[in-house]
Amino acid sequence: MDACVENAAPPMSGSRGPQGLKPNDLVSPMSGLKLRPPKEEEHFDQQDEASRFTSPPLSGGSPAAVSATPAADEKRSWFPTRWLGLGKTRAAEKTPHIVHVDVDAFFASVEQVLNPKLRGKPVLVGRGVVASASYEAKFRGVKTAMSFRDALRICPKAIVVPGQYEHYADFAERVRRILETYTPAVETAALDDFYLDFAGTERLYPDYEAMLKRLQAEILGKTGLSVSVGAARTKVVASIASRLERPRGFRIVNPGEEELFLAPLPVEKLHGIGHVHAAALAERGVATIGQLRLIPKPVLIAAFGEAVGQQIWERARGLDGREVLLPSTPKSVSRETTIEGGTIDTEFLGGLLEYLSERIGGTLREYGKQACTLGVRLRYVDHFSAHQTIRLERATNDERELLAAARELFTKLFTRRVAIRHVGISVMNLEMDRRQNELFDTDANRRWYLNREVDRVRGRYGWNAVFYGKGLELREHYATKPTGLVLSTPCLSR
Repeated sequence: MDACVENAAPPMSGSRGPQGLKPNDLVSPMSGLKLRPPKEEEHFDQQDEASRFTSPPLSGGSPAAVSATPAADEKRSWFPTRWLGLGKTRAAEKTPHIVHVDVDAFFASVEQVLNPKLRGKPVLVGRGVVASASYEAKFRGVKTAMSFRDALRICPKAIVVPGQYEHYADFAERVRRILETYTPAVETAALDDFYLDFAGTERLYPDYEAMLKRLQAEILGKTGLSVSVGAARTKVVASIASRLERPRGFRIVNPGEEELFLAPLPVEKLHGIGHVHAAALAERGVATIGQLRLIPKPVLIAAFGEAVGQQIWERARGLDGREVLLPSTPKSVSRETTIEGGTIDTEFLGGLLEYLSERIGGTLREYGKQACTLGVRLRYVDHFSAHQTIRLERATNDERELLAAARELFTKLFTRRVAIRHVGISVMNLEMDRRQNELFDTDANRRWYLNREVDRVRGRYGWNAVFYGKGLELREHYATKPTGLVLSTPCLSR
């Protein structure tokens, strides 16, 4: 989703050297700083602890006397509780156990699988702008988010398809299930974007590289989709490695080679550096990650702020403390859609708000959660965006209460006489469902029983078995599937 506000980096003033830095700034950032991530520091602490428990060499005395020493007892007590964690850390350091799998040109590739006549031809997917382009089109200069007018001028023979969004989530699920046959530690970062953790699988996969190539080939054989694979010790390096040689890219960055691998790459490849930050660095003569690494951390923090500066400094060295996250209860839920051509029909937009609120309410009840904060985002056809959040009077998972708050925000945000092309609702600050707070509220109890029965009917007969009034009107504009309406943008739960 597009951000509404872009943060521009403040200028670095003062006299500059050949790379746009002060002479004193070119001091090596290595001095006086710990560059190892916390896991490695813990590993060294465990090694030191192991050395303290090591028995001294035998120098006289009976073996029985030596075995009865307190040091030996401590060593035996340490062994069962510490050895497994120490072994896993050592294995993770020797193996690039984090793997990033990225489906190549996902939407366009799915369209080519569904329609074999499109294979080998430049394909553009989207409405108004390019949501996805096949590599046949990308090789001719077409880029994602480019308008169709510009894309067709660059590639006149491109075939435009509106997109069959009902199939994309199904193909993503098929890819995820194949990945889970290799390791249970699979994190879905996006619809076509996965992280895997192979730590502790060295005996299961003695030939690590061959296994990853087999995984790549199996996905292609069973789904028809090509994927790019990158393996490294951290997420940030693995994601860069997978995206270097697409399509069907394959790159393994062994531990200790991260800085050498990153040094010649442009700074735009680094996770967390957008066009604004890249332009600010280019003005100061910093074009590669290797040059970025020469800038001391205090200078980056002064230029980009505490959080961004710290992150850029770490990512330039391949450091990333993020672990592969297993599926868990979402921290926020959002539902959104893009409207083809845009609209100013408030009745139609009201129906969309109602449907999106229903989907959010059903998801919250499925996870046993209530939302404390709700936000609405609008994007007009001229790309102007408006977004606002409010704190709800009480935590809720009732779609009617969510809808009332969404309508209130929509009225405040829809102030321009311009058609809207994107509308979304999100809820945050989730907490456990505490229905006991509403036991003596007659209306809330009636709503609770109604929602429970609606969820039960939909669970048995499909989402389309029960609709509110305006939801019926949406069927004239959207196709249906067992899980609901076929919207232009897949729903998100984070």
